[in-house]
Amino acid sequence: MKRNNILYLLLIVLIIMNGFFLFNYLGRPGHKGPKESGHFIVKELGFNATQLLQFEELETKHHNKMRGVGDDIKVVKDALFKKITETSISQSTVDSLIVVISEKEQQKEKELFSRLRSIYELCDEEQKEQFSAIIKKAREFNDRGPEMPPRP
Repeated sequence: MKRNNILYLLLIVLIIMNGFFLFNYLGRPGHKGPKESGHFIVKELGFNATQLLQFEELETKHHNKMRGVGDDIKVVKDALFKKITETSISQSTVDSLIVVISEKEQQKEKELFSRLRSIYELCDEEQKEQFSAIIKKAREFNDRGPEMPPRP
């Protein structure tokens, strides 16, 4: 019984994460999507023409890999959510689907790290310092969350 509760809790967390992703990544008015973050880096670091060409190539490869992994996750999540309405549920099947989703999420994290490392390697020494500062600032923001305006 406890094992089922844990799985239901995990399922709820996954659904919330998907909703959060859809709202933040796709649903914000005035947000231009994932390319905006890449162009922010280019602008902040002041890439030259050669670096820009290499960056665009990296971004294309990254986007294609992330799309592939995202598509894989969607297929597995669809299979998992179909299990909700089945009359008989095999717990081992549900567990294995959740493990596959976790592995795909790991692939996404590895790809993100690889992308950031590749961008870092494109930089000259001065740009590397700027890049490190940008990453540090982004991590600090992630750790504490967005600032909330004071209540009246």
